[in-house]
Amino acid sequence: MVEYIQKKAAGTKAMELARWLTPPPSLKSGLRTKLVINADASWDRGVGNQFGSDGSALPGLGQLSPLGSWASVMATIDRKAQQISGFNPASTSFDDSVWSDYSFQFMTMPFWLFTSQGVKTAQISSLSLQQAVDMVVQMIEPIATSTTTESVITSIKKIGELAMQNEGKAQKQNFQHQGLISVKSGVLYAGFFRAMVGMAYVPNKGYEQLTQLIIVSLSYGILNFAECIGRANDILSWDREDVENWENKTASANFPPNNSPAWGRYSNPN
Repeated sequence: MVEYIQKKAAGTKAMELARWLTPPPSLKSGLRTKLVINADASWDRGVGNQFGSDGSALPGLGQLSPLGSWASVMATIDRKAQQISGFNPASTSFDDSVWSDYSFQFMTMPFWLFTSQGVKTAQISSLSLQQAVDMVVQMIEPIATSTTTESVITSIKKIGELAMQNEGKAQKQNFQHQGLISVKSGVLYAGFFRAMVGMAYVPNKGYEQLTQLIIVSLSYGILNFAECIGRANDILSWDREDVENWENKTASANFPPNNSPAWGRYSNPN
């Protein structure tokens, strides 16, 4: 009886992973977006990734030792989620179906111990982004150290610089995605912040954000180490991604952080 239960559990796990590895059905791009975005405006996106650790010990990697670290295990799993959904972090092109599919793929991966999602609203203008960053700092506090938070803010400012320089129509909607892998108190967290920011082109100055109320969302999970080791053969068969490459292969990685006075107390050079 015990053997039967164990085989059935193994079969269920295999089906769960197979289901997750199946790409979602294709939807026509733009169906959802056009309901909420001005048809006369263009839209683009910026992606940044950041890893941080407090140096606390994590369990042994076991069969996953070829990947070198748990952060790289997470980066490899995330890369698989990107491939399944078609989400390319190095692209500035926005596709609402891909945007949604990646979020679903990330949050449903069968490697989580726990998942959480939350949203906050922030008022911004061309003169002030501080409230939005304050929201990020408040949301990230439970899962990242202050040093990691500072690095995330720098990465967000790089996304901001990319948004300012990426050419579109006179008005555009910029979709911003900040990925995070964080080790804190022996737990590995992974997730992302997202926001949509309306922008307008100012001659001789470039793009600047409009006065608006934005939604800042955070989606994250806690990695299940035992589950990953149990599925080591599957993970090792995928394209490997060390965490340094994961950080650097985004559209914003090579941009300097934007240091407009609009960042308020976060505007000092990093």
